[in-house]
Amino acid sequence: MMPSVPTNMKCNHLGCKGQRSKLNTFCMEHGGLQYMDTKETASVYQTAAWRTLRTVQLSRQPLCQACLVDGLVEMAQHVDHVFPWRAIGKQAFAHNLFQSLCAAHHSYKTGQEKQGNIVHYSSTGRVEYTIHDYKRIVGANNHAFA
Repeated sequence: MMPSVPTNMKCNHLGCKGQRSKLNTFCMEHGGLQYMDTKETASVYQTAAWRTLRTVQLSRQPLCQACLVDGLVEMAQHVDHVFPWRAIGKQAFAHNLFQSLCAAHHSYKTGQEKQGNIVHYSSTGRVEYTIHDYKRIVGANNHAFA
């Protein structure tokens, strides 16, 4: 028998009958993720504003914040959006929490995002959020950097 594409197109949140998103098993209301135009997004990474933000973040925190939580010291190579831009849109490039991560932890965190988990490595330890925490944590006028 040939493998087939899964037919379950409903949200995996208990009691929800909404249609699941393209990148995970939840609807948009319950942490679903959708594809964004990668060409458009890639162009944001080439802007002077992003390059400046990245330089500032890595200057403030040159070490991987996740490694520090684990008691290790490793240089950071990535500036991570705590709240993924794929879920909240291009505003995530300006209004977000950012964290410096090594390649391994950045890959791990990205994998967690595909499952609907948002991980922030703060000075007090690992904190988990959902996409619904974005407005409360970041706020409309809050340009906080972690």
